[in-house]
Amino acid sequence: MKTIGALRPRPAGFTLVEVMISLAVVTLVTGMCMSTFLFGLRTMYKDGQRLATNAGLRSFMAQVSKETLDASYFYLFPYYTSIDTSVDLSADVAPMSQIFDAADNDYDKWVAHGDCLVLVTKTSLHRTSDLRQIRIYYRVAASQADRNAESAIRYYETADWGEGTAGTSNGHPATGLAAELNAINLAANPNVAGTRQLAARTIGRNVPSPYTPFAAGDRYPVFSSESPDSTATNGYIAINMEIVNGGANSNLLSSSSFNYTISPRR
Repeated sequence: MKTIGALRPRPAGFTLVEVMISLAVVTLVTGMCMSTFLFGLRTMYKDGQRLATNAGLRSFMAQVSKETLDASYFYLFPYYTSIDTSVDLSADVAPMSQIFDAADNDYDKWVAHGDCLVLVTKTSLHRTSDLRQIRIYYRVAASQADRNAESAIRYYETADWGEGTAGTSNGHPATGLAAELNAINLAANPNVAGTRQLAARTIGRNVPSPYTPFAAGDRYPVFSSESPDSTATNGYIAINMEIVNGGANSNLLSSSSFNYTISPRR
């Protein structure tokens, strides 16, 4: 009888089929991990931009609120270019339009829109002959075409001129407001020394339907004034603005400021 010899041992290693299956599994797992990682990065980026948007908006709203409440009255101009060397506090301000409520006349009001808000603070509620300070919030937009695109919001404030002494004027009479604004002259340079940028990219709300002076596709200015009569300084200031953050493909607009209404002290 023939003796059956020992079986030849199988050589160590993997077959080609096993290698191919292993590579396929590793590739699949790696792809899933990368997809999850990239999704997390995109989510983190959007959350970061959203937080930056909201933080910028909160900071802006807090500043405007405090200074508006501290102001004695305000003027709303259509554009920052209205603050030139020949300011007319009657003719240059944003025009007031009356809005009627057909159902109830008690809710009729006057409204104006503008991109340049001038807050005027007198020395005190009891002594109103002098100006204490002027603050200006303005969007760097000089035309309706500029309004329809993203623009920066800037801020300017004069020195605090104080109250004077022993009943003596501080040298800045309330009757000289136009002259004070002439000296600031934002029209010559919106980045004049003393100004600072509060938000790099802002935009107003869409005009829902065309009406004079707005056309189809136009956007509102970021400030508006609501008043019970045709005198804008008797009313309230509404801020209707979006702050934009993010890249060209991931703009994030914050609408938290819509219809945020504040009034100067009385």
